[in-house]
Amino acid sequence: MEEREAMVQPKKRTTPLTKDELFERALAIVDERGLEGLSMRRLAEDVGVEAASLYHHVPNKDALLDGVVIRMRSEIRLPDPLPEDWRDLMAAIFDEYRRVLAAHPHLAPLAGRHVESDPQDGGGLVFLTQLGFSDDDAVALWQSMIAFVVGFSMFSSSYAETDTTDLPEGLAKRMAEWRDETCARSLRVLLEGYDAARQQG
Repeated sequence: MEEREAMVQPKKRTTPLTKDELFERALAIVDERGLEGLSMRRLAEDVGVEAASLYHHVPNKDALLDGVVIRMRSEIRLPDPLPEDWRDLMAAIFDEYRRVLAAHPHLAPLAGRHVESDPQDGGGLVFLTQLGFSDDDAVALWQSMIAFVVGFSMFSSSYAETDTTDLPEGLAKRMAEWRDETCARSLRVLLEGYDAARQQG
């Protein structure tokens, strides 16, 4: 009996736990088990500490999720230099976010989550109003781009299964492909359509 209990004891750490490692491991758990699979107890076992020790690094589960979202978004790589045209810039940002979300599809429900690392000036949404979009149109465009990239990232991830059994062979083969250029093209259609409407008044 003592041997069995010893076998299930979590491995204890010999080095201090850092926030970076904490969020890295939490993201790995979400990738493997989904958001519902992430708990403070499971994370503590994974990193080799007592669950209470985690609260020295994060005050609660919400703060942990914020850190996971920040860690996920740190994988976003934007062009350097940034595009001068605002439509090119928005397309680059959202297409890259789509790529990152496709790598971490379980985080799709948190795609629009506000975290402390977000711009304090309102970011892209306020930027759209400064270009001349009304509040309604700015929000509508922003929501449309978020909804599009979240949906596209989920269907293009390795977790998705597209049912093509009722389609002709050619269409079935094409439907199984979620191409980067399709996402980029659709984002441009969204951006240019809203921009044309804005200019028409």
